[in-house]
Order: sequence, then C-alpha cells, then structure tokens
Amino acid sequence: MSDSRYSYDENAEVWPYFAMTLLSLVLLPSTWKATIRAMQPEKDYSPKFENGYKPENYDDVEMFRVKNRKSKIFTKTNALIALGWIILIVVAYFIHIQETPQDLRRFDPYEILGIPYSATDREIKSRYRKLSLKFHPDKIRNLVNTTREVMEAQFVEMTKAYKSLTDEDTRKNYLEYGHPDGPQPMKHGIALPKWLVEEKGSPLVILGYSVLVGVALPFIVWSWWSGTKQYTKNGIHAITAANIFETFAKSNVDNITFDSLIRLLAKSHEYKILFPKNGGDTVYDYLLAYLSREKVDDETKKLALVSRSVTILEGMLDIASAFKNAALLRKIISLTQAFAQALPPESNELLQLPKIDKERVIHSRCTLKSLFSLNTKEQQNVLGINSDDDLKVVRAVAAQIPSIEILDAFFKVPGEACVTPNSIAHLVIKFRLAYTGTTLPPPDPKDLEEVDNDVTIKKPLSTNDIAPQLEPIYAPYLPTYLKPKWTILLVNPRENKTVEPPSTVTRMYTDGSVSTYKIQLSAPMPDQIGQYRFLVEFRSNAYIGADAVRAVVLNIEAAPKVEEIEDDISDPEEDSIAGAMAQLRGGKTKKRTADVPAEYDSDEEEESSSEEEDSDTDINTDTEDEGQT
Repeated sequence: MSDSRYSYDENAEVWPYFAMTLLSLVLLPSTWKATIRAMQPEKDYSPKFENGYKPENYDDVEMFRVKNRKSKIFTKTNALIALGWIILIVVAYFIHIQETPQDLRRFDPYEILGIPYSATDREIKSRYRKLSLKFHPDKIRNLVNTTREVMEAQFVEMTKAYKSLTDEDTRKNYLEYGHPDGPQPMKHGIALPKWLVEEKGSPLVILGYSVLVGVALPFIVWSWWSGTKQYTKNGIHAITAANIFETFAKSNVDNITFDSLIRLLAKSHEYKILFPKNGGDTVYDYLLAYLSREKVDDETKKLALVSRSVTILEGMLDIASAFKNAALLRKIISLTQAFAQALPPESNELLQLPKIDKERVIHSRCTLKSLFSLNTKEQQNVLGINSDDDLKVVRAVAAQIPSIEILDAFFKVPGEACVTPNSIAHLVIKFRLAYTGTTLPPPDPKDLEEVDNDVTIKKPLSTNDIAPQLEPIYAPYLPTYLKPKWTILLVNPRENKTVEPPSTVTRMYTDGSVSTYKIQLSAPMPDQIGQYRFLVEFRSNAYIGADAVRAVVLNIEAAPKVEEIEDDISDPEEDSIAGAMAQLRGGKTKKRTADVPAEYDSDEEEESSSEEEDSDTDINTDTEDEGQT
C-alpha cells in the first residue's frame, strides 16, 4: 500500500521560496509594463493660448482638467505593484535570515573540513585529526544534551567528509551522487504548515478557496464581460448606440436637423449614469448653453456633460456611416466642430477668433483666408476691434487654425497604367496643410506623381503612416483634450451617398509639404467602360470653415490588348493527335510536306545537295582537262 502521509513545511523551509517565485512571475512583467507606460511621453492635445489670451471660462475649464487628469504614476495598478514588491522584499529578507536546514544543504567536504580545494592528502589528514580532537564524542565533557547532539552530528559530517576525500568507495559515491552515502531519497511535501491544512486552519483554507473560486473569479469574469459588452469599440454605451441606430433607422435621415441631433445627444445613457437625476431636457439645456458660451449656475456639471459629447458624436458618426447619407454625416461632423469651438453649428468661421464683436462678425461674409488679404484697418473694421494689441492676439490665434488644400485626387490600380473593369483600385489623394495667413508656393509636380515600386505595390497603404502626427488643436472652451483628425468622405453627388465608409487622417505634414493618403476601395470597379464622377471631402473635427472638397473622375478603360505573334511551329500538324484535337477546338493546323519525318527529309536534302556539288565539280574538271589536251 502507498503511504498517504504528507510532509508539511513546519519550519518554513519551502513556502518562502514558493511565494517568492509566484510574486516574481507576476511582479516582473507588471513592473516592466508599468515602467514602459510611465516613460512614454504623453501626447499633448491641450490648447495653446499665445499672447496671454484666455477665454471667459478659463478658470473653470482648467480646474476641470486638473481634477480629471489621470496620473501615470499614482494609479491603482501601480499601488498594487508597489505592495507586491514590499511583500517580496519581506519574504526575501525572511529567507536571508533563515538558516538552511542540514538536510537541504549541499554536501561539500572541503567546506565541512574548512580546507581549500587544492589541499593535499597530507593536509586533509592533518585537518581531520585536529577536528577529531576537538569534536570527538569522547572529548566532549559537561555539555547539555542539545549541544552534545549538535557536536555529535558535526563529527559525523566531518567523518563523512574525510572519507569522501580519502576512502575509494565513499569518494565514488560522492562524485557520482553528490553524497558519500550514495543516492539520497527525494522528499515530497506540501509547502504549508500542518496546522493550516489538518488542524484549526483547515476551515480558513476552505473558506479562502471558496471565496476565490466562488466569488472573486466569477466577479472578475463578469466585470470584464460586462465592460466589453456595455461599451462599443468607439467608447460609447451600448444603450446609447442602440438608441442612435433606432432613431436613424426610423427617421428620414434627410430631414434630421442640428437641433434633433443635439436632442438625440442629450438622451445618451452616459449622461444618465453621470447625473441620474437629470433628464434629457436638462442635459439639452446645458448643451445649448455651452454652444452659446453662456455661463450657468453649475458650471462644473455643464463641463462634465460636454466632456463626453465629442466621444458620443464620434460614435454617432460611425453609426450614421452605415446609412451612407452624406448630408447626415456632414451635419454630425459640423456638430463636432461646433462642440470643439463652443459655437452654434455652421457658424461664421471668424467667430472662432477671440476679442471680436460677435454681432458684427455674424453678418459678415468674410472668411479667415480673405481676412488676411485685407489691410490692418479693414481687418479691424470687419472684426470690430479697435486695439492693435487685440488684433495681434487675433492674428496669433488665426495662425494656429489650419485648412486643407486638395492638390489632386485620382483612382489607381497598383502596378497598372489604367483602371480596368472589375479591378481593385485605390483612391489616391495628394494634399497639403496650410495655416491661416500663410501662402504656400506651387507644389513640385514630382510630388504629385504616384510612382509604383516594390513597396507601394505590395503594401499600397504604407504611405499613409509616413507623415507625422497632427499638431494640437485650438479649442479653448472644450473641457477635454481633443485629438485632431480629418474625416475623408467619398461621395456620389447624384445620389448624395457615400460609396465608402469614412476614413480618418491623423498624419500629415505641417510644413507645407505634399502628403499622400490612399483609400483601398472595398468594391470592384464598374464592369462598363466610361467616366464616373465623385466628390472627395476633407472634414475637420475641430475647426469651422477648414473643410475642403474636390471633384474626382474615375476613368474605366479597356485592358490593353496583347499582340499575338504568329508562329508556324506552334501549330500542330493536321494528321497528328495534337492536330486532331486542335481541329475539334477550331484551332489552326499545318500540313505535312512529306511522308517521312522532317529530320530525315533534311538529311536527304543535304546529301543530294552535296552529291550535286560533287558531280558539278567532276564535270568541270574533266572539261578543263580535255581542253588542255
């Protein structure tokens, strides 16, 4: 029968190492990840205020940002990692001060005898003799029992060490098994004290196991599952996404107004979670107050509601793209711009500038681009500014607002000279970014060319990641940091429908260089030859009046014909098997010139020609000879 008894770690010989190993397996990768995350520079999307300009609600916005700013160091995860390292250090210190049990020590005869590894036999015998006189049981007098047992055990160890270096059989066991007594039995045990398993501590183990398996593990799985299901990939609540989709599906999207979009936004489930006591009408009033730049009694609540608006609008844009209505997508993007600048949708772009007379600007037809074509007095008159210092602030802020110039847009099949029916093509867009008040020189024609090479043919979209990330946006009223991006719409103007899902551009050159962006079209090209017209639209998520639109023509051409080279050798003979098969298929064949194979025909022709030459030579020679005679 097998022995069912277990060896427990009563003297804490094993469990500290076990605990240290488990802690290391968790702490080392977690600490590495936390370090990398902390060392990564945080992208600064904060608005820049030059020349000391600050909006009216600057203090409220800044206080809200500081309160909601997340630290990379002081987090719950880092606190757990720090606690784990403290526990690991305590366990390591406990292992350091603990003496290794005799049965766990490595048997080293040189260490036991206290001699160097280079000791000779004479030195070994001399050292053993001295230790024997000191630790021999017969030499021990007047010692307590515990000390006598220790001394006797040391003497036994010294004897074994001496024999492992001098006795042939004992030394053989030491060299082969690492111990003078031969192979040692392997001990198996539980890295827990006996009282924790079999005595009073047993209920604690059962309770801990029950809590871990029955409560903690299901709670962690449920939290993870509910977290993934409650929010979509765009970061909006599933209830909000369902409400938006249902509204668009049941409504005529062509008739959706900005006001209905704001009311739909106000019904988002995120706001109900944030402020359960406030209904959709209250949230709607707060959102309108923000878009009108009006202060309310609870400014913090207004900023908290607005801080979630941009994320919800981005999710709304993604849902609306399924309906392919270009007008609806433009309205959602315009509403995002309005929230970024705290202005009513489709406001005059000059209202983004500070220190201006709003009433005068509202009725002006001037744009940001045309504003810099005016002289100083005309600019002051348009903006309603009397101070030169205020005009400098306006110019500095306007210089931070970019716009897109679409230089060219065309369809191309990688590696091909033209777009053929049913081919898979890309939309290639050549554009550049220009800041207000700057005049860029004409682009280099070479930058507008699309040259095929091994990289662009294998990975056509690799050029989209070459340019740097966009600069921080100017949005002083927005309580959160908005990442700048541009949305590209490819629209069929006849139906006012998008033919591709919206694409997002977050990288482009800001020094006036030409940027390239490619969109891989999901559907094959039309199967009929002809021209098809589309619109390419660049829409900013942050600035009003910075959008760009350009017409693009898709030319579907016939595939170039490959010239056929006639070759008689390729045609099989009519009386051969290949010829018979070719005739059945309606192919061409050629006739045999002779009944013998061609190779024999050529040989006979060569022989006859050589015979004729020889005969001619003989006749001529004979004639000459006769004449001479």
